[in-house]
Amino acid sequence: MPDLRPPVVATAVRCPAHLPATSAATTAPPRGSSADGVFPARPTDHGVIAVLQIGFIGTGGIAQRHIRNLQQLGRARVVAFCDIAADKAEQAARAHGATAYTDFTRMLEAERLDAVFLCTPPFVRAEPILAVAARGLALFCEKPPAFDAAQGRRALAAIGAAGVTSNVGFMYRWLQIVAKAKELMAGRKLAALRSAFLCGPAVEMNLPAWFYLKDRSGGPLMDQAIHVLDLHRYLAGEVATVHALANNQIRPKTEAFTIEDTYTLNLAYDSGVIASHTHSWACAPALAQIELISAAARLTIDLFANRLTGTVDGVEITYAPRDDCYLTEVDNFLTAVERHDPGRLRSPYADALNTCAVTWAGLRSVETGRVEVPERL
Repeated sequence: MPDLRPPVVATAVRCPAHLPATSAATTAPPRGSSADGVFPARPTDHGVIAVLQIGFIGTGGIAQRHIRNLQQLGRARVVAFCDIAADKAEQAARAHGATAYTDFTRMLEAERLDAVFLCTPPFVRAEPILAVAARGLALFCEKPPAFDAAQGRRALAAIGAAGVTSNVGFMYRWLQIVAKAKELMAGRKLAALRSAFLCGPAVEMNLPAWFYLKDRSGGPLMDQAIHVLDLHRYLAGEVATVHALANNQIRPKTEAFTIEDTYTLNLAYDSGVIASHTHSWACAPALAQIELISAAARLTIDLFANRLTGTVDGVEITYAPRDDCYLTEVDNFLTAVERHDPGRLRSPYADALNTCAVTWAGLRSVETGRVEVPERL
């Protein structure tokens, strides 16, 4: 999938390559005994787990990014990898001194884990989540948290019943430029949001084949626009209605290309804010920006350049930190698991499902031609 990470160098602009972060922490509640198939956590004198034991389900591009971040942080050990492609699981296991599996249920039964990173393609979600929750393990789930509402309800019920810590990989919430924008807009009435995310997977055809199949990836909306729509919610609150249009002006549909390559969404919020978002995989010159519009303030969040610019009360704003939101997100997830503090996380599973609901409403609107109401879960 296109890489959504803002580059470390603030002036660089990159097209997303795909999927796979900055600081919060949660921990799952103390687990039971090995007699009931759930192994206990390993507390230290300070009440936190000594070295977190991590398992991965899925070993693709986003998994590799998370693994690098875990290595950089030095606070956890990856002990198990599961992938339906045995060679990929074995390669990852050899590289990290871990154990390889092709069946996640066997991995969960055999390993003494504290948390699982779920990094599978989006059409593989519900069953691994149910299994992880049943073991009482903390869950870091890549987006989308569910491929449809039925899956989402099942997973949410399992996570809630087990009381486990959960986080969904909406890493942009951890960007310092997003935090600064929220700070500068605090107390102001927001009139509108305007955003665009452009890149070239439909031009370059450089992603695995399933990305171009709507029933496997959900297309640009489910795969990528979901990140921007999540920031819309984070900045402006809940979405009340969605109307979407889409086309294939650049890449016509075929049996191997069943997605629309370009979308425009109009959104209305409970707060009265209105917004538009354009998302295209048919424009190789890359762009990813969100503009916040208010009476005496206008700010632009540039996700690729990792830069905030604009004007607030006549003062010119330029803010370009050098943070890595993927790293921050993982760091905070580990802290949450260590300290049993899920409240520090910014994208728990339940909240992330409501971002999915906006995306699903957009997909329905393309099919029906009508204004659709997100079904909040």
